[in-house]
This record gives sequence, structure tokens and C-alpha cells, in this order.
Amino acid sequence: MTYPSVPPLGQSWSLPSCSEIALDAPGASAWNLLLSAETAALTLATLPATKYQDNLVAVRLVGWFLKDLWEHDQNVAYGRFLMQVTSCNCAAAVPGDPAAGLQQRHDKIFALGLVLRNHLLRVFYSPADRTPTSSASESPPSYHQSRLDEHRALIMKRMVEIDDPGGRTHKQAKDDALLRDGYKCVMTGYYDKVTLMKIPELNAKSSSEHVPCVDTQVVHLLPVNVQSAASALAILKMFGLESMAERLLGNRVNSLFNTMTMCTQFREDFDQLLFWLEAVPGQEHIYTVVARHPETFFRQIPMPPRTVTLHVDSQAVRDYERHGIARHLLELPHPELIAIRATFARVAAMSGATDQIRLLREDKNNTETLTDSDTTVHLLASLLRTLA
Repeated sequence: MTYPSVPPLGQSWSLPSCSEIALDAPGASAWNLLLSAETAALTLATLPATKYQDNLVAVRLVGWFLKDLWEHDQNVAYGRFLMQVTSCNCAAAVPGDPAAGLQQRHDKIFALGLVLRNHLLRVFYSPADRTPTSSASESPPSYHQSRLDEHRALIMKRMVEIDDPGGRTHKQAKDDALLRDGYKCVMTGYYDKVTLMKIPELNAKSSSEHVPCVDTQVVHLLPVNVQSAASALAILKMFGLESMAERLLGNRVNSLFNTMTMCTQFREDFDQLLFWLEAVPGQEHIYTVVARHPETFFRQIPMPPRTVTLHVDSQAVRDYERHGIARHLLELPHPELIAIRATFARVAAMSGATDQIRLLREDKNNTETLTDSDTTVHLLASLLRTLA
């Protein structure tokens, strides 16, 4: 069976058969258990109590995650995750009841998938109704006008003075990312509107270039906070990035290697895993833009590009060299973090996890209008599993 890159919104792909995958021998052995667990989940998928299909989403998330790690040469993560999947095959035999032992193994797979889903939910997925922190809404935006060179010098001076290069506030992260990104959205190349209001000469430059302006926000590849720290650390350690985990603790989440400048509209789609970036093989810092629903995503205004090239603004490079400031302070978004986010976005789409999360949040917000008490019970049960 041939699978498209991602399923349509509201759908997920079943796991392919053993003959359709090319895993190594241990992976192929584990795959048989996943297929068995998927069959068991499908037998329950039509019952009212399984509206949110926790078990089906869980087993498909495990399967597609294992397959994705193998196919994208994430060898460390593949080996570590395969050990977790294989451990699910260990279940105490029930004398005279072999089906009970198999059910125990299935339950372990379902539990593993729900843990993975909850990591994804806490670290990568943000609801659309949250209050954004944008160039237009940070409190309060100052429109005191200044010279461009003075503005840049002030940001560079502060970057050098920070004892811990990762210890930025959110506002500092936004300023630093704008400087590195040339005061532009990395997706569209459009200038940040608030910056143009502050700096007349940059506004004049954008006008002469006929480049539009937009409200922008700083996006995080791994938006680690108090609630998601444990999940983020677990994910990074799975990928063998323990040192990266240490760099993201506390305010280090605002480090430049974890941030990008995007217009508000794209930031919302990015946070809901409606699009992600996949590295172009052999081309450093060049990424293909992959959308969950390309038919609409690439038709919106402003129009998203099909590829994105991340680079440090040339003027920022010259300023740093002129002032003798270390170039490494202008680090680009880390390719490993972009790859991890792409992995979770892909498998969340393939397994139906993002659609399930969206449905849970929608029904949670509509609980006052739910007249079916059974539906409310099932909703609460699924919501509780997201807290485990």
C-alpha cells in the first residue's frame, strides 16, 4: 500500500504490514506486536466510549514514530525507543488464558503511546486560543524612535553583557532574533511592523525595497516551560541530546538556537503543528515547508514559501565583526531541534494525534453545550489521560 506524506485533516493512516516496511530484525519483530495491538484497538473504535480513540491513536503513534526514526536515520532515538517497545512484549503468562497475556502486552503498548502523545502535547502543541506574545502586544510597546545604528548597538551590548548567553527574557529573545533575522519574518521576508515604527531609516529602507511589513512573534522550536520541562528533557535524552537539554533549562529556552521570527499568522499554524520544516538533503540551513493541509496553507495571505533558507543578516555580521563581538552569539536555529520538531509533527499527523488533541480541546471548550452525559464522561476520561 502506498501512503501519501500526510493524511487529510481528520484522518490517520493505519500501520503498514510487515512486508511494506524495511525495519531491522528487532524492529520487524516489534512491529508484529504493534499490528496486533492496532487490530485490538480497531475492534473497539466504533463504540461510544472510544470517541477519542485513545488506544488507536496511541498504537499508531508508537508505530509511525518507530518507522520515522528508522527511515530518517535517527539511530540513537530509534535504538532507545525500540527498547521501550520491545519491553512491552514482557508480560506474565496467565495459565489457561493466553488472550489475557496478549491483552497485557497490548495495554503496555497503549500506555507507551499515551506517554508519547502527552510529551508531544506538552512540548510542541499550543492551542489557537492562547494569548499571543507579538511585536504588537508585548507590554507596553515603546514607539520611541531611534537611529538604526543606536538600536543595533544597544542590542549587541546587552547580548555581550548577559552572563549566561541563554538567560534571555522573552522580550530579549524577540529583539535578538529580530536582529539576527534582519528584522524580518523568516518565512515571508516581510519586515517587522513595530520595528519600522521605531526606526524611520529602516522604514524608509523597506519602502524603497517595496517590502511589506507584518506583526511578528518569536517562535520556539522547543517551547519549554515549567509544565513541559520534564517532557522536553525526556525527548532530548531519547535523541541522545543530553547536552542540548541542559542548554534549554530555565530562561535558556530563549536562546537563539531555539528561536525564529515569524509573522503572527504562521506562528499560530506552527504551534498547532499545521506546518513544519524538513531539511533539504545536502543543503545547509535550507528547509522544505511541509503543510498538513497544503491546499489551503499555501493559498493564504501572506503566501508561505515552499522552501526557507535560514541565515544571519549580513548587516548583523558586519556589525559584530566591526565591534569585535564573537560571531557565535548570532547562532541560527539548531538543525537537530528543527529535525526533532519535524519528526513529532509528521508522526502526529500520520497517527491522528494532532486531530485528537484538537478535538479534545474543542469539546473541552464546549462542555457547557454537551447534553450527552456519556459523552462528557468519555471526554473527561480522555482529558485525564493527557495529564498522566
